[in-house]
Amino acid sequence: MAYGFLFGVVTSLCQAEGVTVILPDAAELLAPVTGIDGFRLACLIDAATGMVVASIDDQENTVPRAAAGAADIVNVLALMNGGMATEETFEDVMVTFSDSFYLIRPLRRATEPQILLLLILDRLRTNLAMAHRSVRDFCASFAG
Repeated sequence: MAYGFLFGVVTSLCQAEGVTVILPDAAELLAPVTGIDGFRLACLIDAATGMVVASIDDQENTVPRAAAGAADIVNVLALMNGGMATEETFEDVMVTFSDSFYLIRPLRRATEPQILLLLILDRLRTNLAMAHRSVRDFCASFAG
């Protein structure tokens, strides 16, 4: 699949005012991350609005809340980074809970992330280092 082209289309659509985009082929697009041991949920999020662009999960009402929370986390980190004038770019964030890992990473490294990947994994079944590497490689496939 031409991820670079798809990323451009998704980004353009998400930037249009008042447009919500749900990709019909989310399963195909997110398939590489569903193979991570302990997979629970994956979604692509418009970082500016917190709206879900594409998702795969087993709990439908969880996705919008998780997406909005992930976008808020990234926005808060961007504000902190801007306030400290470090001029660094956001790479990713990992949040751990008693039974799960949340990984949030922009599809492309940029000054301001546009589309984020949120991945929720079962903490007992996931090798965090391997999951992080898989997420990094998945997001790198969108570069171009």
